[in-house]
Amino acid sequence: MTSSVSRAAAARLLARRIGVGGAALVAVTGQLLAVPTIADARGSGSGKEHPQLRANTIASNPLPFTTRFEGDFHGSITRISNSLMTCDETQPPVDPAQPACEDARKGLGSRPINNKYQMKYINIDPGSIGPLGDPIYSASSADLGLLPGSTVKYARLYWGGTRGIGDTVLPENQIDEVYLKVPGEKQYRNIANDQPSIGYITTDDESSYQASADITDLVKQSGNGSYTVANMDSVVKPHSWGGWTIVVAYENDCKPLRHVHLWDGFQVELPDSPERQISLTGLQTPPTGPVQGKLGFVVYDGDLKWTGDTLKMKSTNGPETPFTDVNHASDDAFNSTIEELTPADQFVRTPYNRNNFGYDSNRWDISPFLRNGDTDIQVKFDTDKDGYDLGVFYAYVNLDSSTES
Repeated sequence: MTSSVSRAAAARLLARRIGVGGAALVAVTGQLLAVPTIADARGSGSGKEHPQLRANTIASNPLPFTTRFEGDFHGSITRISNSLMTCDETQPPVDPAQPACEDARKGLGSRPINNKYQMKYINIDPGSIGPLGDPIYSASSADLGLLPGSTVKYARLYWGGTRGIGDTVLPENQIDEVYLKVPGEKQYRNIANDQPSIGYITTDDESSYQASADITDLVKQSGNGSYTVANMDSVVKPHSWGGWTIVVAYENDCKPLRHVHLWDGFQVELPDSPERQISLTGLQTPPTGPVQGKLGFVVYDGDLKWTGDTLKMKSTNGPETPFTDVNHASDDAFNSTIEELTPADQFVRTPYNRNNFGYDSNRWDISPFLRNGDTDIQVKFDTDKDGYDLGVFYAYVNLDSSTES
């Protein structure tokens, strides 16, 4: 870690130790920043319902979707992920008409609306201590299981959450790092955002963000096993959410020759905004024969069974097609799920919740909609009820038309 990252991390730790009360002034790289204390940033909230329509934008840092990694090789690209927030089972729903917290986690009930529950951090590692001496207060894990003989080409950790509710907004030095525990190690490591800037939007109703870091060397060295991400920061009130994903591109001679691509950015769709479009450029498909591939994505603040949000794709030469599968209706593209339909790519995560309360990490078989000679994918997204944030897209396409997906 650089000295500036260490100072920022130390400032976060100091802020967490200040105690209950008003904002604490903490010196970071020679400046004084107003940092909310634990009570401000993690309080249970007033129980006030937050409207589905987001209010006026105060500040934002949208990031364009650009290529983070690409390559042509025998192999694939996959991900492991989990949420870091869930409903608080010790508190009744804000709206008594909603199902109980335990049922909402299972996705039961006609419409368990995420912002109608008191929230809390998920923590599978209580009592543990982080690398700065602070307690672990949020933690979840997922297991990576690449085929034997695989070589990691690239791996990136993405994390994001609710930066603010109302006038409580976490400063950037409190959201720019998380802890990561890799297979075979007992202690966490500090992982700092390595982008030039963090993607975020701040409104007078709520705020959100995504940060990320290159962890290729760590995943190469650590290999398969359980990865635990801890101490991601989010404001803990009704409507809060947060989670993480590790995207891994890997080479394996047993896999088909493929074009593998990872794009990331930070783009927001609000209910009063027109349909938006993202260009995922640099794709390759074979010149002749069948085309097979998958498209994955990470999206924040989608709500289970709250219909109205859509995702459509169109490759260079293919038809425009709405996203839908057995887990997603065409008008409920982002429904707080982390599911894998391909048995070979399924992974264990702890805890497993069907409803991840505002965190989506899924993949879509786009083989029927790709065409020979495609060079890009245009992704369109819209909503008429609830805003959401797009952070990551990744894809693979078979370059040898004689092989299967």
